Parts: sequence; C-alpha cells; structure tokens
Amino acid sequence: MRKGTNLKNEIWKILIKGIIPAIIIFSFIIKPPTTITDTLSENKTHKEENTESNISSKISDNESENFNSIYVWSNTVYETPEDIKRLMETVKDDYKELSCDGKILSYDYSKHNATAEYDGIYLRNTTKSHSVDIGKMLNKKVYASVSQDSPTVLIYHTHTSESYELLEREYYVISRSSRSSNSEQNVIRVGREIKSTLEENGYQVIHDETIYDESVNGAYERSRSKITEILKENPSIQIVLDIHRDAIYMKDETRIKTVAEINGKKAAQIMLTTGCEDGNVTDFPNWEKNLTFALNLQKALVEDNPTLMRPLLFTGRKYNMDLMPCALHVEIGTDANTLEEAVYSAQLFSQSLSKLLREYEI
Repeated sequence: MRKGTNLKNEIWKILIKGIIPAIIIFSFIIKPPTTITDTLSENKTHKEENTESNISSKISDNESENFNSIYVWSNTVYETPEDIKRLMETVKDDYKELSCDGKILSYDYSKHNATAEYDGIYLRNTTKSHSVDIGKMLNKKVYASVSQDSPTVLIYHTHTSESYELLEREYYVISRSSRSSNSEQNVIRVGREIKSTLEENGYQVIHDETIYDESVNGAYERSRSKITEILKENPSIQIVLDIHRDAIYMKDETRIKTVAEINGKKAAQIMLTTGCEDGNVTDFPNWEKNLTFALNLQKALVEDNPTLMRPLLFTGRKYNMDLMPCALHVEIGTDANTLEEAVYSAQLFSQSLSKLLREYEI
C-alpha cells in the first residue's frame, strides 16, 4: 500500500509541477486574457445620424468600440486649462439636479466607415464620380508658402454656437442645449486654443470670432463674405480652418462621443473634411489642392497620435473651401464630448499642424 500511495503522490507532484502549468501557459498563448470592453450589442442595429452634414451610416460590428479599447500614444502631456477647470467646478452643483433624457456612449471612430487606407491614413469617400489614391496624392505639391513674419493661419466658425457637454456623464439632458452663444463654452473656445498653441510655435494667427449662425440658414454665405474680406486684407494667409463640432445620434436618440485616450487623457476625435466638384457642386477648381493639403495634415496628425483622427471625409461639398488651396472644414468632437476633451484635441491638433507648417516655411 505504501508503494502504491507513494507512486500516486509522485504522479500528482509531476502533474502539479509540470504538466498542469504547461497546459495553463499554453492556453494563454492560444487565447490571451483581455481587458478590452466588448462592443455593445445594440450598436449592431442602430443607425448613426450626422445632424450637421446629413451624412448617415451604420455603425458596424468591428468598428464601433468602447474608448477603453483605444491605446495610448504621444509623448506630450497637457494640463487642462485653468478656465476649463473653473467652469467645470462652477457647473457641478447644477448638473446634480439634471435628469437623464438619453444615453451618451463613447466610441473609437478612427477607422469608422473608411473606404480607403494607406500607411495608417484612413479616408471616407462619399463622392459619386471620384476615386482617391492616397499615396499618389501625398506625393503632390502642397500650395502653401509659410512665413512667421506675417499672419499664416485664419480660424473661423461658420456654426459658431456649436457647443459641448461641460462635465463627463453617461447621459444627456434635453433642456441643456447643444448650442451656446457663450464663447467660453462653444467652438470659439476651441479655436482660441488652436490659435494659442500655433502662436506658441511661432506662427501668427487671425481668429475670427464673428457669430454666423444666429440663424443656421445662410450661415455659410455670411461667413464666406467676411472671410473673403479678411483674405483680401491679409494676403499672407495660407491656411484657412473652419472649426466645428459634429453631432452623431443613433436611432434611439443615444448620442455618440468620439474618444481617443492619449497619455491617459481623453481627447475628442477629429474629422477633416474636404470637398470637390461632384454632382451639383461646381466652381471648385482648387479641390485637388485642398485634398492634397488635407491628406498631408491627416498624415502628420496620425503620425503623432494614431487614434486622434477619424477618417478624412472626402465629399461632394464646398463649405467655402474653394476660397483657398489649403482651406479645410474641421470637426472636433461631437455635442456629447466635453469641452475639456475638445480643447485637449485642439492642443494636439495645433501641435501637429505647427510641425507640418515648418515644412512649408520660406
């Protein structure tokens, strides 16, 4: 009996010390443990509605991911500006009294609905008559000659009152409008951050804070008139940026915030838009030059922070981009993102833009 018992004990020792650990290790190699949150099942059937540009598309199973699945990139650490901190502190008590009218969900849109990809640069082509070879376009000349001695960049906001959430929550309140005339809370504040960061990097910036959307109808005509005057008065301007924020709703009225996590800090994802002559859109002779600049800027932004950008939207629109070869429409976050997230993205955006502008200096 002792020999049999000893034999059994030896067998158990071999299993515990050798074979069982080996099986466990092998199982981890085949299927590593994950801390990534699963995609929410409801995303598979709901539809995304872009209320600002009437672009609708389905959120696909493999593209809509919770922000926890976004990896951390970038080497620069930014502090939340003091005015944003004070604003957040001021509204804390007010927000406690607000009820939930609908959900806010966070997603990574860095590859969402892309129709083309080249070296990590994603593009969404919604035109009917044009295809885009990203690599070929990147090799074309960018029509910009930049000097630090005079204004180089013009920032304005056609939809000036577009604003953001002030505190991070998982729900929104209908009574709190997603538009505000308060320049401390809307896209003007984001534009100020871009201006400040570009100036810190040596570039002169004109920031037009005119309110153009007291009525949304005719906003682009009004901004076009003013921007044309500014360009005539400042011929040194090379880069024109119309800064907006997006709005993405699902069928059940859930609001989507586009989020990247960079250095442990949430940033609102950004979408560049450039247009072309397509369908009823005419009188846009510079559209290929705009696209070339947009792709080069997208490349610079992705190289610095790979998840910050949504796919570049190439569409049959003008949005006043025909005024200059390097004029772009820029969407920073959505109405479900916080102002803090949008301002952080503005800092990252303008750092990458500053780096790109150095290539065009004369």
